[in-house]
Amino acid sequence: VKFTTLLYTIKFEYLVQVMIKFMPKCLPSSFLEPSQSLLCHFIPLNGVRSNSLTSKRCLIQNHSASPGVLVLNAGSSSLKFSLFDRVNGDYSVAFTGTAEGLTVTQDVSARLKIKSRSHETTQSEPLSSGTHSVAMEAIACFIKSNYRGDIGAVGHRIVHGGTLFTDSCLLTPDSLLKLSALDSLAPLHNPHNMAGVRAATTAFPAALQVGVFDTSYHSTLPPHAYTYPLPRPLAAKYRRYGFHGTSHKFVVEQARKYLGKERINAISFHLGNGCSATCVKNNVSVDTSMGFTPLAGLPMGSRCGDVDPSIILKLIQDEGMKVEEVSDMLHAESGLYGICGSSDSATVEKGWSNGEPQSSLAFNIFAYHVKKCLGAYSAVLNNSVDCVIFTGGVGENSTVLHRLVCDGLIPLSHDNFSRSRDICDITADDVTTSVAKDVVMETERTRVLVVKTNEELAIAEECLKFL
Repeated sequence: VKFTTLLYTIKFEYLVQVMIKFMPKCLPSSFLEPSQSLLCHFIPLNGVRSNSLTSKRCLIQNHSASPGVLVLNAGSSSLKFSLFDRVNGDYSVAFTGTAEGLTVTQDVSARLKIKSRSHETTQSEPLSSGTHSVAMEAIACFIKSNYRGDIGAVGHRIVHGGTLFTDSCLLTPDSLLKLSALDSLAPLHNPHNMAGVRAATTAFPAALQVGVFDTSYHSTLPPHAYTYPLPRPLAAKYRRYGFHGTSHKFVVEQARKYLGKERINAISFHLGNGCSATCVKNNVSVDTSMGFTPLAGLPMGSRCGDVDPSIILKLIQDEGMKVEEVSDMLHAESGLYGICGSSDSATVEKGWSNGEPQSSLAFNIFAYHVKKCLGAYSAVLNNSVDCVIFTGGVGENSTVLHRLVCDGLIPLSHDNFSRSRDICDITADDVTTSVAKDVVMETERTRVLVVKTNEELAIAEECLKFL
């Protein structure tokens, strides 16, 4: 009794942590409750007392010896995180959340929203400033207050790894120096990814920092697929890299397991606000629609995708637009938004269903280019395609798009379609697709699968390789 009373009066976080760690496990759980309560109550969220996010009782206890894995996705105005821990032998999400309204200045009202494993959304809390470092401090305070376990690794989504980073790696001072040289290849993404790395290194100095690159899955592209037909010195400098690799790799592997095959040929469509397609032969990427930057390829929510380069020259020479203005237009004012005024695919699809002219045009342009890409990649695979995969917010939910893209190629059945399932096979049971007889003297079956992507889990699995 005297010992527990003493713990109430000594408010040193490190001492309480040591006591919890080395308390004999034979002591009853009720004996530990005062110290746990003190630890969780003492740590405020970003210096502000919170009754919702900093609970007086630890919400999640890691009962295994396996360390937790924290996954970060740092964007220009947000910092998303997911904390994975092992439950019954498998890793699952203990907490997930987003710090929103971040900026390089400190005059924006930023907030942190967190959801627990039970999917009970907690009250969002304001941050004192809108920087990545302050957001990371708040996330770290929450985790230390509500998760009793060690963070063994922090996995970071990094958009561009160039040719230097063809696989996930530990982020050491040397690798971070090399990565900083790639900022110009993805100026809208990599600098913010690096801000997340710096903040996490400060918040969790004992954890391994692991970089997982969107481009690495496409490092297997053959030269004829990644080389642009430019003068040789320029072609060596400017090449196709491809993006969304973590998502494509994840859904292709899920499809392979679903089909029960050791190797598959697949065409994967990641369709969201950003869109890309990947052609997979024997489990590896051999072509992809995005190019030197994520601007190329399919039309997207607000990005143009592929356009004639001469148009860009004309805009500068004849329309008097500055380079920065053209860049902003191609990234933020084009795609679905440019055609019909909305980048939200659900809104555009609804307009298409109602016969609204501009929405119909935008949605038809989008579906046409996806279908054209499907045909092209089928030819690359010599029409030997085990499955077509739809993923991403649009790819996973738009049955209308599925039909428009596959019409005339692969008849579909949405009878068993469920948005709550991880994998849905929407190919009609009695359907086979004919393959040209001069290519293959038989008919082959191409499955069409809707696969939920989980980039956070994929990044966590990459981190486990280093633990």
